[in-house]
Amino acid sequence: MGTFIWQDEREEAGRVANKATLRRIDELVMAGDRAAVLAATADWAPADTLACLLQLRPARARLVFDWLPDSLGLKVLSELDSDLHAVLYSPQSEATFSNIIGMMDVDEAVDTLLELPRAFAAKVFAGLPDAERIATVLQARDDSAATVMRLGVLMAPVNWTVGQLTQDIRARSQEIGKIDMMFVVDEARKPLGFLRFRDVLQAPDDVSLSEMVNADLEIVSADTDREDVLKLAREKGVHAIGVVDALGKLVGGISPRELGDILRDEVEEDMLVMGSVSPATTQFDGPLTILKRRLPWLVGGLCGASFAAVVIGSYEEALAQAAVLASFIPVVMATAGNAGIQASTVSVQTLTSGTNWRGDFGARMMRECLGAVANGLSIGAITAILVMILSLALPLSEPHMLALTAFLALTLVTTIAGTLGALIPFLLRALGLDPAVATGIFITTTNDVFGVLIFFLVASALYL
Repeated sequence: MGTFIWQDEREEAGRVANKATLRRIDELVMAGDRAAVLAATADWAPADTLACLLQLRPARARLVFDWLPDSLGLKVLSELDSDLHAVLYSPQSEATFSNIIGMMDVDEAVDTLLELPRAFAAKVFAGLPDAERIATVLQARDDSAATVMRLGVLMAPVNWTVGQLTQDIRARSQEIGKIDMMFVVDEARKPLGFLRFRDVLQAPDDVSLSEMVNADLEIVSADTDREDVLKLAREKGVHAIGVVDALGKLVGGISPRELGDILRDEVEEDMLVMGSVSPATTQFDGPLTILKRRLPWLVGGLCGASFAAVVIGSYEEALAQAAVLASFIPVVMATAGNAGIQASTVSVQTLTSGTNWRGDFGARMMRECLGAVANGLSIGAITAILVMILSLALPLSEPHMLALTAFLALTLVTTIAGTLGALIPFLLRALGLDPAVATGIFITTTNDVFGVLIFFLVASALYL
């Protein structure tokens, strides 16, 4: 079996050739011919190997990954987005993952382990030199600072000189990645402050670090909520934050890179919550996990819809007198839901980004309310015009009153839904709850109930 070539897929010819290559490799994998697969892909770049794996069925991709030499497996895993590390996980690949993770630096190892099932991850890192430090991270809450902090930070004893620090950096250059945080600690490893690179580079070798340390260091505990860390960084304008354990010892640091990761994770979490999905949801969830993580939200929506059904049922006589009113129910519910979600999404974005100015709250609510009124008048007017146009073709009873009913009802519904949508996220935040919940089932079902109730109240007063 000769060596295959994985071609550039930007061209159609490359994609066609790769499909043929993929079929041949798939046949070898199904036959369990490890030697042939490794020989056929021996000259491939790690990125090409990864591209091939991602086009195989997951079970076969995991088998090929388990066959790869550890050095190549490390490169492939490094090329793969961390969110997809679990694709290559299988209970049989424990030894492979353990060997590969042992070749990573501690922060790369942690990033990989956090994406794997915790029970499997615990077995993988058990024999590693940094097992105790890694365990601290894996046992922390998913939304804590510990899960995003960098373990491989530069800590210098306060009694060192600049010369000793630079010698240590040179000696450990292979272990130290990007140096963007330099912390000074005491004998008990408690943080005393940080060093500026410019000062270190300009200082003579015999200057003590105690003379240069900047004590203006922001410190958080390892169990601090990540959102609070992000808020602290914004308020203080800092670029490096120290993370300490329960004893006050420095265990890691958070740099701009980690702050960016926190922001991205918070945005992704809010998007899931806004879609009425558990934040823990992933694309690899099995049927039972999907049931556990989504059913509660669906039950919540069912309860809200049931309330709306009760409201509609209580106006059975009104519907019997004027069946045409039933045709407006989906219009009212959709308009109320959309208006509420639009307003609440903007409020959630304001709260999440930290750009909320508390002194502007009253004016903000007034702007939202006036905007909702304007939208309501517009939607109501459009609907009323449509009713009058339809009355020319359909035998509608009292079309002028029906148009007026639609106009007033949709104006009120849109105004109330938009105002509540803007207000509820702030109320939830004040109660210590996640404001993103407001844009999911909560707002939709609440506005459905109020929308239908308002519509029938107006219809009862004007049209019946």
